[in-house]
Amino acid sequence: MAPALSHDPSWPRTGAWPAPRDDERVDLALIGVPTSRTSLSASNAHETPAAVRAALQRYSSHVVSVAVCDGRGAETEIVLDEALRIVDAGDCADPDDERGEQEAAAAIERLAARSELVVALGGDNALTVPAALGVAGARLPNAGLITFDAHHDLRDGRSNGSPVRRLIEAGLDPRRIVQIGIADFANSHAYRSRAQQLGVAVIHRDELHERPLSDIVSEALDIAGAGGGPVHVDLDVDVCDRSVAPGCPASIPGGLQAHELRRAARLLARDARVRGIDIAEVDATADAPDGRTVRLAALLVLEAAAGLAQRLGR
Repeated sequence: MAPALSHDPSWPRTGAWPAPRDDERVDLALIGVPTSRTSLSASNAHETPAAVRAALQRYSSHVVSVAVCDGRGAETEIVLDEALRIVDAGDCADPDDERGEQEAAAAIERLAARSELVVALGGDNALTVPAALGVAGARLPNAGLITFDAHHDLRDGRSNGSPVRRLIEAGLDPRRIVQIGIADFANSHAYRSRAQQLGVAVIHRDELHERPLSDIVSEALDIAGAGGGPVHVDLDVDVCDRSVAPGCPASIPGGLQAHELRRAARLLARDARVRGIDIAEVDATADAPDGRTVRLAALLVLEAAAGLAQRLGR
């Protein structure tokens, strides 16, 4: 059993948010979508939402802006738990089968109707289907999708390797899909060709080392948001380097650093077109002993909240 965390009333811990009340308008809604049974790699990713909630307790919700020249000591600061109404809707039941997936999408659609941002905790990447469908609702033909992922996820069949293809088949326009972080040696010619034929915009991992991240995010938002509908963001943590994401079965050496994905989450949540974010492919049971992958997932939740606070001018 892990040792109890220390208690300091002057250093309040975040997480442990309340359940939503009926018809309550909130800023951010968290929901777990514990998919894992169709994973291409053996995975216990269904255990990750609970692990992320526990990891959130390690952090505060205090955020300080970057200082400007000659402005040290006068930085803007915010306590997210005071500035935002954040709720936790618990976990969807059995989202791996068709009925469970439909119920998960419906639950997310209800949350999206009364929140500014829904954050869905996976689970493997299969959760992106109900998450994106729920966020888009009836506006799916006008919606957009941005993925941070080493993989195209255009495989045939039903698995964590097929969510992008399945969303296209459900009615999402592939010309409003942007895939950021696609890596060499992690895909195939056939699926690269499929992405090209569909008109999916692909931003190679190496561009993230050569271009400002803010420029890439801006480009992606312009493409995904071109239809005027809601944009959903899939943060597949296996886009990160294996040294920082050992709990992702398919992460490889040479991926993004933790600070890059954290910054992307905040930049994306800051934009009003983004109505949903999912955090995928972390298997808490396969993590390093220090829990670094799960802790990164927890920090992505907080970065999304920080971006939302900036969006709302809090």
